[in-house]
Amino acid sequence: MVELRVKLAGSGVFYLPKEVRQSFGRRLRIIPNYKAAVFFPEDASYDDVLASLEVIMADLRHRARLEREGKKKRLPRVRG
Repeated sequence: MVELRVKLAGSGVFYLPKEVRQSFGRRLRIIPNYKAAVFFPEDASYDDVLASLEVIMADLRHRARLEREGKKKRLPRVRG
């Protein structure tokens, strides 16, 4: 799983790589929280989004464990 790093322009716009745009489509729903947000295609079911979030959460737990253990294993990142 890759981690995207994007820069938010002063106008509040950021660039999503072509592969993400193709996968998500042009209309999205966003559910923000204090420290995170979920972006998903407008036509996605909440059950599908929850299943995807479980995969993402497992990856985040793994990354957090590696970080706590001080391991500097390079996880893939994509700059956009």
